[in-house]
Amino acid sequence: MIKGLYIHIPFCEIKCPYCDFTSFVWNEDGLKKRYVSALKKELSLYKELDFNLETIYFGGGTPSSLSPDLLAHIIKFIKENIKTEKELEITVEVNPKTYRYQDFKIIKDSGVNRVSIGNQSFLEKNLISLGRNHKPEDTLQTVEDCIKAGITNINLDLIYGIPGQTLDDLEKDLKIYTELPITHISAYMLTAYEGTPLGTLVKNGCYNLPDEETTLKMFELIDSFLEEKKFKRYELSNWAKEGYQCKHNLFYWTHTEFLGIGVSSWSFVNNLRFGNTKNIEEYLELVEKSVKPIKFTEELNEEKKREEEIFLSLRLKSGVDLNLIKNKDIIKDLLEEEYAAVENGRLVLLAKGIMVLNEIAVKLILS
Repeated sequence: MIKGLYIHIPFCEIKCPYCDFTSFVWNEDGLKKRYVSALKKELSLYKELDFNLETIYFGGGTPSSLSPDLLAHIIKFIKENIKTEKELEITVEVNPKTYRYQDFKIIKDSGVNRVSIGNQSFLEKNLISLGRNHKPEDTLQTVEDCIKAGITNINLDLIYGIPGQTLDDLEKDLKIYTELPITHISAYMLTAYEGTPLGTLVKNGCYNLPDEETTLKMFELIDSFLEEKKFKRYELSNWAKEGYQCKHNLFYWTHTEFLGIGVSSWSFVNNLRFGNTKNIEEYLELVEKSVKPIKFTEELNEEKKREEEIFLSLRLKSGVDLNLIKNKDIIKDLLEEEYAAVENGRLVLLAKGIMVLNEIAVKLILS
């Protein structure tokens, strides 16, 4: 049963130097309309699947690079052609420089009830360092217009571990974030992904990221500060007020079936994980020929499902079922070194362990 639908919108005004997602600086209206037509056609290629959608998520790229009318058109098409629950969670990611009150009103009327704003920081020096194209006041206006239009479930993104960022800087940001009428905060550690401009600069020694001890202190500050302000962490990078966890993203971390459409999107259906081409021209050509644009497929056997469940559950505040871990000596080591704790029969990572989650996951999976 497909409960979540992810829609990738790859267009951006600029390409941020740290971004590892498939996105293109392309503002041609003709291409955007062609892409929207392809999204509708691709979705039609999956009519054989059993849908009962509870969530729709527009990610990017920059979904708000599409006009609100185009977004509303896609949502209308989905509702007319796919079985959906009455209480749909529909999220749209927006750049602070794009949508304003009238735009939010249009997408609200189409059913959008959750907005995720790519703010990253309210400090000018951080925004400049990250190569962002917006100002702090743009985000404040976006939040105000969003609420005025009737969308009150709002997430703000925050990036930490920025070169030159201090704990005082981070605390200033957290104070501003928590004083705003928002319901959710996603905080991501800046990562130098290979192949990105940032990755190249770090590799060549031109850009230095904070060391592990500093980023650990930053994470601990974020976690304690937000907990005090009633934002409860439920996943590695996500904090929410009571009742405002992102239902769509929880599907990813709990092995719930979802379909992804659009260039580079991923899906998990019938124990199959599959991904679309990252090449937008190839994507358009294949879909227009009524061919699913899938470039990677992996069937999950029982052992693969165990491995994935360990990795995904480690991200969650609720942790991993101890029964999934074969080598119990590893658990003992993690407890002694204060990387993790055991709560209600589950292994839960502590802040120190979260910083090296991938290494711990590999140990547990290979045990």
